[in-house]
Amino acid sequence: MSKVVALLESLDTKLEEALFMKERILEQGLEVLLIDNSTKGLDINKGDYTPVDILQTIHITREEFEGMNKPNRLETMTSALMALLPKLYEEKKIDGVMSIGGGQNGNMASRAMKMLPIGFPKIVSSTLACGVRQLEQFVGEKDIFVYPTIADISGLNPITKTIIRNVCSAMVGLVNGGYIYPNTVGRKVIAATMLGETTKSTERSLRLIKEGTDYESVVFHANGVGGRCMEALIEEGRIDGVIDFTTHEITCEVLGGYCAGAHNRLLKALEYELPMVVVPGGLDMIDYYIDESGSSLPKDLDQRKQVKHNSVILHCKVLKEEMKEIVELVCERLSHAKKPVTVVVPMKGCCETTSPGGPCYDSEVDEVMVETFKRCIPDNAKLVLVDCSVMDDELSDVVAKEFKELTQTYHW
Repeated sequence: MSKVVALLESLDTKLEEALFMKERILEQGLEVLLIDNSTKGLDINKGDYTPVDILQTIHITREEFEGMNKPNRLETMTSALMALLPKLYEEKKIDGVMSIGGGQNGNMASRAMKMLPIGFPKIVSSTLACGVRQLEQFVGEKDIFVYPTIADISGLNPITKTIIRNVCSAMVGLVNGGYIYPNTVGRKVIAATMLGETTKSTERSLRLIKEGTDYESVVFHANGVGGRCMEALIEEGRIDGVIDFTTHEITCEVLGGYCAGAHNRLLKALEYELPMVVVPGGLDMIDYYIDESGSSLPKDLDQRKQVKHNSVILHCKVLKEEMKEIVELVCERLSHAKKPVTVVVPMKGCCETTSPGGPCYDSEVDEVMVETFKRCIPDNAKLVLVDCSVMDDELSDVVAKEFKELTQTYHW
């Protein structure tokens, strides 16, 4: 039985181009499920799923849809696609999904693709996939391939035909050669968060935990996206335990900074009741992007201990009041834990540059962090204070020990 590619296109504006895409996929041996997510012309009837069929997924009638203004139509059709694609995936009716078009179609399609699991083939080709625009709208925390169309998809010509043929061939390659590695039967997967500033201790903790076991580990870069990716995999059921060693994204959630973007960190592991050890790695540091104008830097920069990470990133120690606010937020989130959780706190700096001897070391801020943890830690969390910095082997020894003890209470 041939594999099937779901093709998301607005046939009211892209009919000729969509049929060309379909032919390119068919000639390479795959089947096509053409999904017409038009929001203006609803009567093309060239798709396997018409707009009316899609809307039925969320129980919206044609009459209700036609009575909406343009923004509401777009949002409603997107919501319907977000419901339809997981349904088709669960019913094993599709093996990949792709879309080629402008900004509107790319936004609708990518939001629907984000409902599918990591590893499932997904491609968005858009006129907006280049320039100064961020790829966040297309990718988020999922593995979506993004390909610029170069020319607008407005008619078939040597340029658009080239792009369409190449994108279709890429999708065929993903569907035929791609693979989702299953979790190994009987082996637990431990997720950990890390930055360059915490790499040494994070990796050592994982080595100690895995010694004498068959655990596997996956490390996520806590850069504003990595934490979100970890939590998406927790939601997919692919993670069994968490060493949230680098909670720096919470600092950026509160204060902004270069690694902002991962909101509500910690809550997903608590929701799914996974064994979790939390370390405030990078919690005492904020990083800023250095642009040419300097407008991205804070006005109170002269009050902060700082050091350049590289030519475009500046590391700064947080201030005392900021530290208090951040730790209070961490503790508030931990109060939602339904099962035991452990917090291991290095008392002398939470990243390499804020450790003793580092350019951003500040013992007064560290004291505020420790005292706030002691005051605010909820009853359902165990607090372990370690008289060292995040870089010391003593800390990773304690993290590994605490995680092993914690997993015994979860009856793995």
